[in-house]
Amino acid sequence: MPSRPLRRDAELNRARILTAARELFVERGNDVGVEEIARRAGVGMGTLYRRFPNKDALIEAILRSTVDDIRELAVEVAATEPPASALHCFVVRVLAADPCHGAFLAQRLWSGRTAERMIAEVVPSVAAMLAAAQRAGTVRSDVVLADLLVLMRSLRLVVDLTERVAPGSWRRSLEIILAGFRPDSRNGELPVPVPAYAALAGAGETPPSVD
Repeated sequence: MPSRPLRRDAELNRARILTAARELFVERGNDVGVEEIARRAGVGMGTLYRRFPNKDALIEAILRSTVDDIRELAVEVAATEPPASALHCFVVRVLAADPCHGAFLAQRLWSGRTAERMIAEVVPSVAAMLAAAQRAGTVRSDVVLADLLVLMRSLRLVVDLTERVAPGSWRRSLEIILAGFRPDSRNGELPVPVPAYAALAGAGETPPSVD
């Protein structure tokens, strides 16, 4: 019995640290120091290091949580939205729902163990939504999964350029990108993707960084 409150306290401290880190990473980027994270979380450095031995471990924990959130959102959208609009809904919601998703849209989310989880747990759902949209006629048939993933990642640069002076402007760029995916009789065929480009959506390959 005496050990249970300690476990609850430890879990609460862990949650406070993760919340503080997410907020500060969104506000200031990944260069923020662990001392500032501890101050915002209201815990001592010893408590922080007991839960996370270094900042990389803290970032990794946030990324794991981010992958979980994105996976659950993909499953929810695929199950509740019509096939014709599910992909559009997912892309908008995954970027708008949580600032941390946007903050980690770049290389950290697509490297190491996090990339393996993204490829195994998230990419198949996105691929299924893309195929469903193509069957429904709302996405042109010559778009490949790598097109979607690379262009979504390019939005990180848009956010970096515009968010401080014109918050939310990334939505314009996103809608321009998605409009380019729609079938239009005035559009010619896209160039056939080379195998190395198409492989960017598969295991072992990641889209190039736009950091």
